[in-house]
Amino acid sequence: MLALLVALTCAPASAEGPHQGPVFPAGSRVGLVPPDGFAVNAAIHGFDDKANDAAFLIFEMPGPAFSQIEQSMTAAALKKQGMALEKREELPLADGKAVLVSGPQEAEHVKVRKWILIAALGQLTALVTVQVPETAKDLYPDKVIRAALSTLTSRATVPVEELLSLLPYRLSDLSGFRVVNVIGTSLALTDGTQDTLDAAKQPLVFVTVGAGGPESPSSRQNFSRNAVFEIPGFTDVKMVNSEMLRLNGQQIYEILIDAKDVKSGSDLKAVQWIRFGASAYIKIVAIAPKDDWSQAFPRFRAVRDGIGPK
Repeated sequence: MLALLVALTCAPASAEGPHQGPVFPAGSRVGLVPPDGFAVNAAIHGFDDKANDAAFLIFEMPGPAFSQIEQSMTAAALKKQGMALEKREELPLADGKAVLVSGPQEAEHVKVRKWILIAALGQLTALVTVQVPETAKDLYPDKVIRAALSTLTSRATVPVEELLSLLPYRLSDLSGFRVVNVIGTSLALTDGTQDTLDAAKQPLVFVTVGAGGPESPSSRQNFSRNAVFEIPGFTDVKMVNSEMLRLNGQQIYEILIDAKDVKSGSDLKAVQWIRFGASAYIKIVAIAPKDDWSQAFPRFRAVRDGIGPK
């Protein structure tokens, strides 16, 4: 089953053709109206025209990153990347401001036209790079790229279903927890009102997928015990119980611990489950304040039992 869980597949590209409004790559808060001929490519978190080797790459960062990156987009800095700065301009956006630089670049004897846009979109900073080979410059001239970049926008949130669709595994029971974030194959859940991952204030669940892992039972047990002491944010860690369980015919190594929050000194309780497969493993770490543990633990198990292959 774990082989299925770590078999990450790229989402199919959308059909090429006219776009009626902004398109958001899966899981992204930033989107735009790409030029005709471009389609979503989840693997690059952006859009591309595979036939002509042209692409839009989108990166999301915190709001304060805007000024730092904008100031670093100098001719000298771009030259170090092999790009000659021809034009620098402010580009008006409907819900923010942006600075656009453009010019030719040559890498590995391939000549391209490149655009780099840094945009402040409320509490979010977006960095968009566009690359078009010289052979496709007539298909995608500067005015077409600028028109597409001028549609850059953001959305307040990403739908939970969309975030979960990015994971290589299925969650059939969130047990009342809500998604805080999805990064790669990792998932964070909470039961509190805050998006800050503070275990001293609210229960948390973290799910990650790791490649490899030991094969023998004794090595897996040692691996699990060592992993407990690598959980960040804990001090005075004490193992309360360690045992091997079976779930749907698979071995799961469970370790219960008591610890203190490194920042506040509050008493915490946590459980770590690791399910090993032939070439990968799933690790679940669930944490709650000591006083909330009796109510949180059955719900943690429900989340664990609901994880399966897509």
